[in-house]
Amino acid sequence: MQTTFELQTNISDINKKLIVENLHTLENIWNVSVDTNLAKVSFEYMTWADLELVRRELHELGYFSINDTHRFDDPEKPNRLY
Repeated sequence: MQTTFELQTNISDINKKLIVENLHTLENIWNVSVDTNLAKVSFEYMTWADLELVRRELHELGYFSINDTHRFDDPEKPNRLY
């Protein structure tokens, strides 16, 4: 599956490289792309748990996801790790 996280803050070119490198080290994450102009990170993944891993990695880098294409942030949908 593929999704896009919209981030709260802009992404510099230096951090773009760091985000791509860090997400490529995560298992079950591939085809990572970063749009610095729109502050979006797109990637393919296997399970909902992988989305949580990406969210955590981005948070550790100082970026916070405010939206994603699969409505992972929807308060009506429980956070599931499967």
